Amino acid sequence: MELVSVIIPVYNQEKYLNKCIDTVLTGTYENVECIIVDDGSTDNSPALCDEYKKDKRVKVIHKPNGGLTSARKAGFDVSKGEYITFIDSDDYVTKDYVEKLFKALTDAGADMSICGHYRDEDGKIIENTYPIHDRILDGNITNDYILPIIGKIYAPGYENFPGYVWGKLYKRECITDKCFVSEREVYTEDDIFQMYVCENVNKIVFIKDKLVYYRDNVKSLTRRYRNGMWDMLKKRHMLVEEYYKAHNIKDKDRLIASAFYAIYVSVTNSYLHGNVTECVNELRAIRKDSFAVKTLKEVRTKLLRPRQKMFYMLFKLRCYHLVYHFRNTMF
Repeated sequence: MELVSVIIPVYNQEKYLNKCIDTVLTGTYENVECIIVDDGSTDNSPALCDEYKKDKRVKVIHKPNGGLTSARKAGFDVSKGEYITFIDSDDYVTKDYVEKLFKALTDAGADMSICGHYRDEDGKIIENTYPIHDRILDGNITNDYILPIIGKIYAPGYENFPGYVWGKLYKRECITDKCFVSEREVYTEDDIFQMYVCENVNKIVFIKDKLVYYRDNVKSLTRRYRNGMWDMLKKRHMLVEEYYKAHNIKDKDRLIASAFYAIYVSVTNSYLHGNVTECVNELRAIRKDSFAVKTLKEVRTKLLRPRQKMFYMLFKLRCYHLVYHFRNTMF
């Protein structure tokens, strides 16, 4: 039985941490090492982590706060398994999470396996999440998997994938240092992780089983205003452009979609100001940026969903107060 390394980055998750770790250690796949990385927590999480040291399968690392990506990398650097999976410390998994992902990967001779997930909203389990179907991608992983992550197009006839790092099992050899791009520099860092890891992936197997319970946490980074979001999203697109050049990718629509994503997500972040004046000022600054000017000229509106088209027209025409007023309609 091959060793699987389960890496759990932790920052101030005393409320949920025990359930996360316990679902790993009581799982049906026995040959696991559970690497718990305390990323400078200021609550009781460090003490909770240390309670698990008595289990010989557990390694605990305490490090200064450096962010989610740095914690994932710290765990990866000390891991011994030939197979790697990451679980966020506020989430939890089914008992057969590792077993099913491992069996799917090895049976298919794949480099990566992917499962579905539930959403946990304060104890209410939501089953209607992104649908995963049993399938194998074998061949052009860039066109079939990566472009639908980094350049999502929501018009009919286009397939997209979420770029989560979690909910997947990876062959160790597929993960390199450049996969670990900090969320303090780039948003969304998970998409970039997938982009780089798949440079070494030739086959991916999907299983429809929902094996992860993702907590929809109101304190999450994705639910509060973040300074510098516009710059982080432009940096994401810059990395996508570099990837396009390095791999000689010709799909211009997906590249433009990546640029439009930077605008669209930056605007959603501006709404989190909670103040119309601050929001409008930020919208105005984004619209004036040469990156946004160029992108709005290149976007093909037929590739946008209806609410995106509404946003596109209002934003392009500089109707900032209307962009704010209709935020719940367009996003």
